[in-house]
Amino acid sequence: MDANPLIAVLLGGAAVRVFLGYPDRVGEFAVAEHTLEEVRGFLPELARELGEDPERLRLVLALLPLEPYPRQAYEVHLKEAERRIAQRDPDDVDVLALVLELGSPLWSNDNDFEGVGIERFTTAQLLHRLDL
Repeated sequence: MDANPLIAVLLGGAAVRVFLGYPDRVGEFAVAEHTLEEVRGFLPELARELGEDPERLRLVLALLPLEPYPRQAYEVHLKEAERRIAQRDPDDVDVLALVLELGSPLWSNDNDFEGVGIERFTTAQLLHRLDL
């Protein structure tokens, strides 16, 4: 999964419903450790915007049923991912490389992933597909 659904959960958006309704419907929420670090980097700013304690947001993030993958798990796909998406957004290279490694669809609302040869679901599409 990409960073934007994680941030949406922290904001209390509709993405929360995907996590609440996932048991028996989703194998795992795979995320690159790089993506988790990116989200953790946003927490202080996000907390200020929301008037929240950053530690509370860290706890919410830590409690999500995520399966983090280290870069070593997908490094064989980094060059291909870079070729496909780096010109659009270099921060998406790790996300795409993990998707290529796992051969699974991506949960992302980021249009940069269109036309890169993977299956992608937005939050709205997931909610519809999971009947939530």
